[in-house]
Amino acid sequence: MKRLTVIAALAAVVMAVVPAGAHKPVTSKYTFNEDVYPIVKEHCGGCHVPGGIAPMSLMTYEDARPWAESIRLELTSGHMPPWYGDPGLAPLRDVHKLSPRDLDVVLTWVSGGTPPGPLTKTPPASAGHVWPKGRPDVVLQIPAPVALPAGKNEDTQEFVLREDNDRDRSIAFADLLPGNPSIVHDATIFSRQRGAAEPTAVLSSWVPGRTPAAPPTGFAFVWHGHEQLVVRIHYKKNWKLENKPASDRSVVGLYLTKSTAREIQSVQIGAGDSLTSHVQVLAVRVATSDGDAPIRIEAIRPDGTRLTIAGLLARSGWDQRYWLARPVDLPNGTRLELIRAAGKNVQVFLDTSTM
Repeated sequence: MKRLTVIAALAAVVMAVVPAGAHKPVTSKYTFNEDVYPIVKEHCGGCHVPGGIAPMSLMTYEDARPWAESIRLELTSGHMPPWYGDPGLAPLRDVHKLSPRDLDVVLTWVSGGTPPGPLTKTPPASAGHVWPKGRPDVVLQIPAPVALPAGKNEDTQEFVLREDNDRDRSIAFADLLPGNPSIVHDATIFSRQRGAAEPTAVLSSWVPGRTPAAPPTGFAFVWHGHEQLVVRIHYKKNWKLENKPASDRSVVGLYLTKSTAREIQSVQIGAGDSLTSHVQVLAVRVATSDGDAPIRIEAIRPDGTRLTIAGLLARSGWDQRYWLARPVDLPNGTRLELIRAAGKNVQVFLDTSTM
């Protein structure tokens, strides 16, 4: 009797340590190696790679399978992938949401037994971080290595990459190559007049995993002569790195335009501000948010017609630029409205070009 009791106790221990989904029946017609990996690589591979800003890699079956339930929750809540424009309110370019088909594939896999797929389809090893658009025309490294000691898990630092520009330069876009991708959470690359607090032109609102997008043909940002070039980097350790020392020395790359282009300028949206010139709106940029805040940008033209410029969810730590699918003409005297929940602190800019 005593022996049977011991055996029963051991069986209970074994059952307790076996993962709950270990014997879940396989109902998914999709497998990781054949169907899920290409989607994960495209939409998650900027962060969820070995040594990336996310605390876990999803680049192999062995890496991804334990996180199946977390993947389901993040996708169904809309928190991931971290792109929060709403193309349903106004057409946006370079939509980084999962398509309905891709969403169905991943959700079917995570809830249907997570089958690995044939070994012959095993994904290759992930490549290291490289410039996705090729080598930039101008490469500038932050002046000195940055150290985050063991007791500091988050910090924002600003670096002047160049004190003076010898002439006006037209910039198609800017990118950042993290020295340590595991702690570089986001960054803003901008030009400004020496001694000024505010940027003249924000060249990039950088977040990991996003390939930099160029403005529409014929438009460019301008880094004016005698202005500084600056990068502000937000460092954040994931939970695996908390209370461990880390360092970084990131590099900024500028891609110049090859022909004459109209200058892009930023207009902050305040409380019912009116435009003082005829402009084309090219993009919406969120600069600050103190929490999740659904927002909508409306334009009321002088003739009273109303137009939704864009709608999105502003999220703290995920400030981004959202390009409109097509430039929007707004005449002089157009009133701009930022519609948001009461008590939410959000800074929003329109990237425009004067007609």
